[in-house]
Amino acid sequence: MCSNSLTDYQFTKAFKHGKFCSVYKANCTVNDRVVVIKKFSLEQEDDAELKRLFAEIQCCRQFKHPNINEILHSFIVDSDVYVLYPYMCFGTCQILLESIFTNGLPEPLIALIFKDVLSALMYIHTNDFVHGSVRAHHILLDSQKAVLSNFHESRSFIKHGKKKPVLHGISHEKNLNWAAPEVLDQNVHGFTEKCDIYSVGITACEMANGIQPYSETQPTLMYTEKIRGNVPSLLDRSTYTMLLDDQGKMPFENATTRRTYEIFSQRVLTDDFHQFVEICLNRNAENRWSAKKLMTHAFFKQCRHVSISDHIKKCRSESQNNSLIDDESIGPLDDHAQECREDVQWNF
Repeated sequence: MCSNSLTDYQFTKAFKHGKFCSVYKANCTVNDRVVVIKKFSLEQEDDAELKRLFAEIQCCRQFKHPNINEILHSFIVDSDVYVLYPYMCFGTCQILLESIFTNGLPEPLIALIFKDVLSALMYIHTNDFVHGSVRAHHILLDSQKAVLSNFHESRSFIKHGKKKPVLHGISHEKNLNWAAPEVLDQNVHGFTEKCDIYSVGITACEMANGIQPYSETQPTLMYTEKIRGNVPSLLDRSTYTMLLDDQGKMPFENATTRRTYEIFSQRVLTDDFHQFVEICLNRNAENRWSAKKLMTHAFFKQCRHVSISDHIKKCRSESQNNSLIDDESIGPLDDHAQECREDVQWNF
């Protein structure tokens, strides 16, 4: 059990300070457990954020799955709401992409992560919910598993005791780049749980390439591209040529960018990975596989008898002997990663 008293928590680190939300790492002295505490202010002129927060808490309280980020406890002190979550030692996948794997995560590690994410989605969809915002920033890791978090955009098919065939509504602006075309359409046909599968495909490209999708694209153009069926691709030896100019040269003046795409031009991602992404990004939602069926895809054969921790240690070893990967491409060490438990050493 967790306590309702702030005196029972030792705040050891601040991850984020914001007007509405601040995030801390803390030790709960009642049960000697390391937790993450999100502090939300109730003193807001616009109550939209608070409505989203309470909707997320209500939603998560209904879920019980090892690959869904659990709300351990919540309580109110003065004008602040405190929400407690388990501490995930590697943080979000976005943190790893920004600080360690700046050219993308290794394929076997991506497979391990999505095996857990799809397990969570299968559970969510079976319970007639849609997550609504699958992306690297909303996937947390520790040494043993990945968990899906941030249920602000989650919606239920059940209303007034009856199940609706489709859902309507638009994602939050900051999640639009990962949204499926049928979500962006905002028409009477609505969307189903298959919108999460499309987001899985976009996130797979994000993780493999180390680049946020459509980061330099105007929203209108992004929408047009998705409607036409044009989507991001996994960048490797078989696809990088689409980036070359008419003379077959890389149109990048920046040396770091050129170096990145040189790495892409020499690496090889499996045919299974390419096919997995193509299935997820099918323009026709009905032709996308369900989360349950995707878990049977050959892409996940490489997940046998290994863990997330195993692959991170393996990547550390390979990076020291790989001429294509230097200190700059790996990036600076993040303090959050250095605190990871077990024997994972972040000194590369």
